[in-house]
Amino acid sequence: MAQVKWYENIWFVRIKVLVISAIYASFGNWIYTTKQGKPITPLQAAPGMICMVCLVLFAMLVQQLLEKIPKWPKFPTALYLTIINTFVAIDGSPFQDWIVSHIGIIQLMALCTPILAYAGIAIGKDLDAFKKQGPRIVITAILTFIGTFIGSAIIAQVVLAQTGQI
Repeated sequence: MAQVKWYENIWFVRIKVLVISAIYASFGNWIYTTKQGKPITPLQAAPGMICMVCLVLFAMLVQQLLEKIPKWPKFPTALYLTIINTFVAIDGSPFQDWIVSHIGIIQLMALCTPILAYAGIAIGKDLDAFKKQGPRIVITAILTFIGTFIGSAIIAQVVLAQTGQI
C-alpha cells in the first residue's frame, strides 16, 4: 500500500480549498459591498468566513462519521450543513447572535464567485464528457433550474402565508 503524503491527505485538501475559497469570497464581498456604498473589508469579514469554514468542516466530519454506520444512506454534505446551521442559528441557540452578526455581513454574491469559478474549471476539465451528453444535459439543467425555482417559490409562499407575512 502506497503511503499518502501529507499534502495529498483529503482533509488537508478540503481545508486548503475552503480557506482559498474564503479568501476569494472575502475580497469578492469587499468589492461587492464597496459598490453598494458600505464596504466590508476582508479583515471585517474574516470572523464570518472562519465561522463558515468551521461549519463546513464540521458538516464534513459529521457526514464522514455517520457514513461509517452500516447501511447509513449517503447524503450530500449540504444536507448536513443545512441541519447544523439551522441548529446553531435558531432562536435560543447560544451562538445565534454571534453567528448572525458575523455571517450576516457577507453577501451571497461574494460566495457565488468562487463556487462558479470552480464549476467552470470542473466543466472545462471534463469538457469531452460534457460534449457527449449533448442536448440532454442542457434540457436536464433547464428542468432542474425550473423545478428548483418553482419548488422554492411554493415553499416560500406557504411559509410566508403561515407566518402572516403576506
